[in-house]
Amino acid sequence: MHILLSVLGFAGAFGYYWFVLRNAGDAVGNLLDSVGRARGAYRRSRFRKKAEASTIHAIDDPRTAAVVMAVAVAGCEGAISAEQDESLKQAMIHLIGVEDPVAELIFAKWAAADISDPDIISRQLSRLWKSSLNKEQRKQLVDIVSHVAAIGGDLSHGQARAIRLLRTRLDISS
Repeated sequence: MHILLSVLGFAGAFGYYWFVLRNAGDAVGNLLDSVGRARGAYRRSRFRKKAEASTIHAIDDPRTAAVVMAVAVAGCEGAISAEQDESLKQAMIHLIGVEDPVAELIFAKWAAADISDPDIISRQLSRLWKSSLNKEQRKQLVDIVSHVAAIGGDLSHGQARAIRLLRTRLDISS
C-alpha cells in the first residue's frame, strides 16, 4: 500500500509541477509577445517620423516651402476651402513669384497631407527660411500663412498655435 501511495504522490507531484511549469511557460510566452509588439510599435513610429520628414527634407526652394506651410496651416482643421485655394494662388503669383501656381499648389497639398502636424513642417523648414529670406520676407511669409488660414472665419486653436510657433522659429515679433 505504501508503494501505491508513493506512486500516486509522485504522479500528483509530477502533474502539479507540469501544470505550474506549463502555465509559467505560457506567461513567459505572453510576455515575449508583448515585448515584440512594443518593439514593433517603436520601430513603426521611428519609420513614420522618417517618412514624414523625407518629403520636407527634399524641399530646397523657400517659395515651395512657404506654400506647403500655408496649405498645412490652412488645412489644419480639414481640407482647405476654394476661397483659401484661390487666395493662395494669388499670393503665389503676386507676392511669392511662383511661375506655375497650380502645380505648386498640387505639390504643397501632397506634401502637407504626408505630415500630420504643421509644427513639424515649420520646424523642418525654418532653417531654410532663415538662411534664404531676410526678416521682411519672413514676416511676409507669416502674413501670407495667417491670411490664408483666416479666410472663412477665425483661426482655430491649432492654426493659431502653428502660426505662433512659426513666428517664434522665424524670429518675427508680433
